[in-house]
Amino acid sequence: MTTEIRGPGSITHLLGIVYDHLGKAVLLNILWGLLSIPWFAFSALLIQFCLVLGDSFQVPTAGAIGLIVAVFFCSFSPPTLLLLAATAPWVSGGESLSRQQLLRILRSRFLAVQSLGAAAGLSAALLLINALFYHSIGGWFGAMLSGFMLWLVVALVFLGLYWLPLLAREPEAAVWPTLRRGILLVFDKPAVAVVLIVSLGVLALVGILSGVGWLCGLGTVAAVQVHLVLARMLPEVDVAAPAQRTLREVLRPWE
Repeated sequence: MTTEIRGPGSITHLLGIVYDHLGKAVLLNILWGLLSIPWFAFSALLIQFCLVLGDSFQVPTAGAIGLIVAVFFCSFSPPTLLLLAATAPWVSGGESLSRQQLLRILRSRFLAVQSLGAAAGLSAALLLINALFYHSIGGWFGAMLSGFMLWLVVALVFLGLYWLPLLAREPEAAVWPTLRRGILLVFDKPAVAVVLIVSLGVLALVGILSGVGWLCGLGTVAAVQVHLVLARMLPEVDVAAPAQRTLREVLRPWE
């Protein structure tokens, strides 16, 4: 499988797409945050439980394990699926799906996405616990096995990179072939996956450090970025050319 990277993919293209849907981008981001409250609450309880458990067993890294598992759990969630489904048509020059279409996607994919979140979180937890155990053995053998477990966690991040965007873009497709296609895309263009993950990490960091970044549409920007990268690798998806704007049009869009 060899995938051709096609179409424009610059930062200005990404920002242009978000600019064209600026009001919806902010609104979708806020809705995503509100709908994700149950997942955030569960994640907070999980982290607190890990901190208490770590304090009881003298494991200072238990809180970090809880945080990583929580990130997997919240990333693979139905609200994230809805955000991805709503923004998928934007890269082709279309508008967001209707509420009925989004609810139909949610009903058809809810169980699959939630199962992925639980499985990814549990897998990450087991791998990280194994890493701690092997690290406690000491010596080069323990360090090698511990490092191997950590690399498996990194591999899990890469393997699941395109799963939710593909499930959102292809709501009628079977789940397992869709997951397999996502994995093949990562293996076919690993450098693209690395750049995408790093850029998503930067967006997340900006959102956390700014305090209000996630209320200003950064989550939607991340969703559009994933779709833009993915669309350029999928031959069946048309990538709309970025609109040409003057500085005056950018600063005064109402004219």
